[in-house]
Parts: sequence; structure tokens; C-alpha cells
Amino acid sequence: MSLSLQNAKVLIVDDFQGMRTLLREFVKAMGVTAIDTASTGKDANQQLSAVKYDIVICDYYLGPGPNGQQVLEEAKLKGHIGVSTVWMMVTAEKTQEMVMGAAEIKPDDYLLKPINMAMLESRLEKLITRKQSLAPIEAAVKALNYAQAIAQCDVQLKTKAINPQEIMRIKSDLLLTIGEHVAAAALFQSVLAVREVAWALTGMGKICFHDKKYQEAKDIFQRVLRDNPVYMEASDWLARTCTLLGQFEEAEKVLQEAVRISPNSPTRQKMLGDTAFRNGALDVAQAAFEKTIKISEFSPHKAPGAYTSLARVHADKDAPLEALKTLAQSRKEFKYNTEAAIQTAAAESAVYHQMGQPEKSEAAMEQAERLMEKAAGKVSSEVAMDVAHTLFKLGKKEKASSLLQEVVKNNHESAELSLRIATLFEDNGLGSEGQELIAQSQNEVVAINNQGVKLARSGDLLAGANLLRSAANKLPNNEVILINLCGLLIGMLTKEGKSQQVASEARDLLERVRQLNLGNKNYHIYTAALNRLMGTR
Repeated sequence: MSLSLQNAKVLIVDDFQGMRTLLREFVKAMGVTAIDTASTGKDANQQLSAVKYDIVICDYYLGPGPNGQQVLEEAKLKGHIGVSTVWMMVTAEKTQEMVMGAAEIKPDDYLLKPINMAMLESRLEKLITRKQSLAPIEAAVKALNYAQAIAQCDVQLKTKAINPQEIMRIKSDLLLTIGEHVAAAALFQSVLAVREVAWALTGMGKICFHDKKYQEAKDIFQRVLRDNPVYMEASDWLARTCTLLGQFEEAEKVLQEAVRISPNSPTRQKMLGDTAFRNGALDVAQAAFEKTIKISEFSPHKAPGAYTSLARVHADKDAPLEALKTLAQSRKEFKYNTEAAIQTAAAESAVYHQMGQPEKSEAAMEQAERLMEKAAGKVSSEVAMDVAHTLFKLGKKEKASSLLQEVVKNNHESAELSLRIATLFEDNGLGSEGQELIAQSQNEVVAINNQGVKLARSGDLLAGANLLRSAANKLPNNEVILINLCGLLIGMLTKEGKSQQVASEARDLLERVRQLNLGNKNYHIYTAALNRLMGTR
């Protein structure tokens, strides 16, 4: 049955009973029978996680707790809604701060209060007609069958869909997600050949960025912003690009302008704080981290890094008691989070060291190190770098270097991470030593990987697999090693026949790669190949 407004499943989210009732009556009068309501953002999140809704009508202000922007953001991040869901944001206000914040999360439409039934019905009819064609694409994405999702986009485009720009945009996102940069570039160029569209031009910039053509990427993002100064995605990419070009002050200026236009993005505020802190602009950094914490309170982007970064700013401004107060708040907010406990303990150690309290400093660092050992390879690069930062402060150069060496080896192809690590060494007067360690670590991983591939090509798949198995045990977060080992195992299955043990190992590797980077091109190729070999879907 094709989806119509009458057979759609609807969720109405508003903190005022009167408004919920009014909207419910409007929708009911349109012939809709499947209608749920929620009075808070928290309730809405719970219902969205349990039920697949076709239409969500959500007020922006929802009282204490998550607002409409944060509910939509969480629903998208957690996959509770897909491209076929209609999301209508309702608001009584249209301040720039609210509109820009909500617009970045891309609801399908806005309605300004007061609302009448004719207006609501007209908008919903148009949206449901436009969005129902996207259901097959969404189903394929949920099944992680990106090739099928892209094929569905092509079917829609060939049948002259009523929303070709939206479908081309979805297709381009899918191509970028699976690392098909050549195909994505061709799509962007086909759009740009007709007219210059901000999302397509930004897409070309992203491809230049991923190809490490940073100056070309910068030129493109600047071009986007000249014609579309409120296109925030281009601002974020421009800031990242300036950073990799070593233009740190320019990156800070770009971010300051971006948060002036749209201040309610916690990830952007955090990026501004990190950039300003690097530049020594402590007042700017402090304001950005404080804003990050404030707007992240009910956001899915809430993270301990903002608290530990703010504590570091307080410490550098010679306010250690304020730093400890911030870290105490972090402990309270993230009491069951191991990574947060590691970051907080490491930051406390640095503050106590600054205060001339070596016993407390050592005790805090011992706690951080114990927790890291317990987490065994499951600690993020950001947390590891925070611990290394403190180890440098404590004069434990060898421990810090060893920790950073592991981070580089697990992320040897990441230019951004290598730059951050190089900066950390530089800030501690070890610039040349850091560069040498980074290069040596990268070369070591490349050599191991190349040797494994060489053995496989010579026909000795088992020897190649064993070499990469050993490397994967030492470097559990290196996606290149993991995916290449998976490729060798699939080669063994092809050559030697089915083996549930080998297939299970390959699936475990694929899952680890998926968690590290869903955009790994070979992840999707190897998943499909493994399914074919083992007769699964």
C-alpha cells in the first residue's frame, strides 16, 4: 500500500497539553488514525526509538530537557528516522539563533504559530507525497546495503521523480559514505554543469579535502561562502582545511564568524574552543567551551572533552580551583563513563601538579593509567592524547611518547590526527622528535601491511593472514590492517572453500571496521563478497 496522509503514523511533540490536543484534532480531522503524542523531548526520544513514524510534528521549545532541534538530531544520529520520515518543526519564534540551529539539522519544513488546519494539511500532503518515494532508499540504508540504496536513487531519478535534487543529494551522501569519491565527483559535476548549487560545490570541496588537495578545497569552500555566507557546513570544512594548511588564526576567524551566525552547534563551539586554545586566545576558548557545555546539556553530542578542555583553560589562566570545580562537574555528569573518568583523572593530575601537590597528582594519574589498562585498546584517540598531554606536564616524556606512538600506528593515514600529535610534541619543546616518531610509526605500519599483502599476492594467504593477525592484535583500531586482514580471509574462503570459523573472524573484523569508519570503501565490498561466499544476505 502506498503511503498517504490518511494511513501515515504520526507523532506530535509539544509541552503544552492544549497545543498537543489542537494538533491531534487537526490531524485526526485529516483522516489520520495512528496518532501518538509526547510532552517532552525525552519522551519523544523514547517513542522514536520504539516506533517507526512517517510524520513527526515537533515544537522547538519543549520545556526542561531536549528541545526540538536536539530531538531531531538524536533521532538522526541513532537512526530512529530516515530519509522518508517527514519532520515538521513548529515554533512561535523565528530568531536567527533558533532558525539557524534548527536549519542545520535539516527538518523538512517549519510552521510558525498560530497554526490553522488548512495550512498544516496543505504542507503535510505535499511533504508526504514527496517523501514516500524515498522509503525503498531508507530500507536499503537501514539494512546497510548501500549499493542497493544507490540503485534505488538511480531508479527514482530515471522515473523523473518530483524531488530530483533531494535524491541526488541523498545519492551523493551515500557515495561519500562508502568512499566512492570518483562517482560522487561525477554527480557533483553534473549538478554544477546546470547551475552552481551550494551542496554540490561543498561536495567537490570535501573530495579535494579527502584527496589531500587542501588549497583546492579551501578555494572551493571560500567560493561557497562568498555566495552563501550562512552555509555552515562549508564553514566547518573551511576551518578544518585551514588547520591542515597550518593557517590556525584563519581557522579561528572562520569559526568565530560561523558561531556568530549559528551559535547552537556544540561540535562547532568545541572546534572553536580547541582552535582558540591552540592559538593562545584563552578568553575565546573559555567562552566557546562554556557555550559547548551549556548547549550540550541535552544534546547527543554531550561529551567530557568540553569539560576537560575548559579545565585546561582555567589552569592556563592560573585559576586551578576553577579547573578542579569544572572537573568535579565532569565527574558528576559522566559518572558511569570510563573514558570520561580517564580524561577527568588525567586533567586533575595536571592541575594538582600545577598546584604543587605531587601526591594528589600521582594518585590521579595512576587512576587514569589503571582505567586505560582495564579498557585495553578501547580508548579513543582523544582520550589517549589527553593522557599524553598530562604525562608531558609531569615530565614523563617516554610514557607520553609511547602512548602517542600507539595512536599514530592505529591511525597512520589520518592527517588531522598526525597534526594534533605533532602539535602536542611541539608544545612541549619536542617538535623534531615528534615528527620523527610520527614518520617512523607510519612507516612501520605501512611496511607490515605491505608485507602481508605481498605474501598474499605470492599465494601464501595463510602467512599473510598470520602476519596481519599479529599486527591487528597489537593495533586493534587500525582500520587499514583490519580491512586488509579481512580481505585475505575472504581470499582464503574463495580458494579453500567455506569455513565458518574463518567467516566468523572476517565478520568480526568487518564489524570493527564499521565502528571505526562506515565510510571505508572496502568494508562494503567485502561485506557483499562474504555474504555471497557464505550464502547469506
